[in-house]
Amino acid sequence: MRHLFLILLAGIIGLGIWMHERSLPLPEHHLQIAERQAMATAPGRRMEHIVLRSARLGEIGFTINLPDPLPPGKLPIILVMGGLGSGAENTSYITRMGNNAVIGYDWPMPIWLPDGPDLLAAAPGLYRQVMTTPAQAASAVDWAVSQPWADRNRISILGYSLGALAAPAVQDSVQKAGHVVGWTIIAYGGAPLGKILSIEKNVTSPWRRRALELAIDIVLHPLEPTLHLPKLAGSFLILEGKDDTLMPPDARALLRDSVPQPKTVITFDGTHMGVGQSKAVLLEKIIAASGQWLVASGAVNPL
Repeated sequence: MRHLFLILLAGIIGLGIWMHERSLPLPEHHLQIAERQAMATAPGRRMEHIVLRSARLGEIGFTINLPDPLPPGKLPIILVMGGLGSGAENTSYITRMGNNAVIGYDWPMPIWLPDGPDLLAAAPGLYRQVMTTPAQAASAVDWAVSQPWADRNRISILGYSLGALAAPAVQDSVQKAGHVVGWTIIAYGGAPLGKILSIEKNVTSPWRRRALELAIDIVLHPLEPTLHLPKLAGSFLILEGKDDTLMPPDARALLRDSVPQPKTVITFDGTHMGVGQSKAVLLEKIIAASGQWLVASGAVNPL
């Protein structure tokens, strides 16, 4: 098993060294809707699931939640990126949206990954899905900006947990598409990616864990938050958990220090955020703090 681990690790690092200089794919402009489906939502809102199709980026799925009927003025755009899953799931916890357009991005990766040989077989496809995520999300924003109801001068990105790890690369991609992101929330994130993603693996040996961290850092280098944060503009809100074990103190500090000014930092009691019953109170506080900051900053219309 030790030799197999070394062989696999060497292969991953070798692949990463070959690929890590590659830049992330660029977003696409003016993609046309390939699929559109109305979804049930609260009274006074209209929600649709939309799929944009790109030969280079694949299928880009997201939900768009709008006030119904549309108000006379333009609507600020809020891109929400939560944990793995659909955009509808990740925006369902936001109960007050006001006269704003809320986009929930569908992660292209599956929630449950295969194990053993199946994971190795699926690795190339999964890697492509991971690498296209920023361009996909940015292409969804580009589509939204082109709509007649959109306020292109008020774009916000909200990244929570896994979404916080991707948010800097997504914002960089949106900026490369020619749009200005004025406000960004990075909630319960950390850096570097290798340190964070290796925590969830069942690796007890210190040297194996360090080797796994190195492999992840190399392979996912184009997505590394600290690589993109210095390029970003706008205002930032950083939300953290005081006793977050998934995001260790040094990982939280590295991300926090890498976020450019102006930034506001709020630390909540408790561990990592979640959507289960035991985390419901914390989640309400996080959503409330996010909304208050966005409204006070002028990023969105009143909620």
